[in-house]
Amino acid sequence: ERDEAEWLAGELTRRASVGGGDIPYESMAILYRTNAQSRPLEEAFRFRGIPYRLVGAVSFYERREVKDVLAYLRLIANPADDEAFARIVNVPRRGIGDASFTSLARAAAQWRLPLLEAARAADRIPDLRPNVREAFASLVRSIDELRARQGQVDPATALEQIVAAVGYAQYLADEGAEGIERLENVQELIAGAAEWAETAEEEEEEGGEQAGEGGNGGGATLIERYLTQAALVTSADQGTGDPTGVTLMTVHMAKGLEWPVVALAGLEDGLFPLARTAGEPGGLEEERRLCYVGLTRAREKLYLSWARTRYRNGRLELSAASRFLEAVPPSVLEERSTTPQWDRAGRGEAGRRSRPPLPVDLDWDVEVSQDAPRYVTGERVRHRKFGGGVVRAVAGSGRELKVTVEFDDQEIGTKQLLVAYAGLEREWESA
Repeated sequence: ERDEAEWLAGELTRRASVGGGDIPYESMAILYRTNAQSRPLEEAFRFRGIPYRLVGAVSFYERREVKDVLAYLRLIANPADDEAFARIVNVPRRGIGDASFTSLARAAAQWRLPLLEAARAADRIPDLRPNVREAFASLVRSIDELRARQGQVDPATALEQIVAAVGYAQYLADEGAEGIERLENVQELIAGAAEWAETAEEEEEEGGEQAGEGGNGGGATLIERYLTQAALVTSADQGTGDPTGVTLMTVHMAKGLEWPVVALAGLEDGLFPLARTAGEPGGLEEERRLCYVGLTRAREKLYLSWARTRYRNGRLELSAASRFLEAVPPSVLEERSTTPQWDRAGRGEAGRRSRPPLPVDLDWDVEVSQDAPRYVTGERVRHRKFGGGVVRAVAGSGRELKVTVEFDDQEIGTKQLLVAYAGLEREWESA
């Protein structure tokens, strides 16, 4: 996706008046399916100094969930980072309210200790309730465990470990549809960290400058260097509201709008159409209608792009072009590739993909790993926090598989859980 973003940035610069063309940046737009896709585009635009405005969302590194997870990483790298501690002390919710945090901060100031170290001695703070003291102790244990692994892992792995250790994915999933979108942003953050680490290691091997501003190695760990780079990117967010810049927005937000030049990015199966729509009634047709909206936003020039590989959850995975591209007549296309040799190997003699066209009404077959967990309605499961319960509904597939569980504890009630992050066990397996 980095190549895709850089190519689009370069192509729009070429067509813009500053690059010898005759179209101002404000007459251009890049549309995508999910807000998480803005990250590589924002980074490519910042690198080239292209003005842009992000519509319908805040800049990627300013999103709440991105700042939460990065705050954990900052605290792991620097236990004296009080700002990071203050951000995550009750995220996910631990029952630590404002009054309890104020008591901790007062004690930390009195003892002249960082907040994390003061939390380690929370049992010495008289006005804290026992459950709050235990919440502080549990947080300290989690940070200590994560810090113990810091020197052994890359930034992407560290972020994955944070999300798993503190239950952040389930915390977002409990927020419903908006939480799922926020989880996609966290996954994109992990993907960006993996991509950054790969580039940093390549630069070191080639003897080039170390990653980060001015090569801030000097014994710094890979995680510390990544955090420095993330801080630099965050501080450069002034370009996100430039009215003279390229518009970045989701296809949903683009309904009723038009521009002379439009790029529709990320046209890959699993991304557009989204994988999670496969099990929803009418989901694929709704995705097809959305794609049509994107295709019809351009008045003069339309770019359609897809990446052959994309980082997902910190791992580089192969992608297939969206099935919706099969409906575009070859006669109106001018095909280009940043990897022409791979392109020739994957196409037939006529230059088109060798995969046969898919009929319009064909259901989307989702490839599911044979090792993926399977649940059936009526079976009993156990959750490490909520206890035992009965599966009442199953939806989605693969990493988007969700189960609705009615728990035995009536105070907990019924919850919908993402299987990939919930840590469920069948009761007969845990017995």
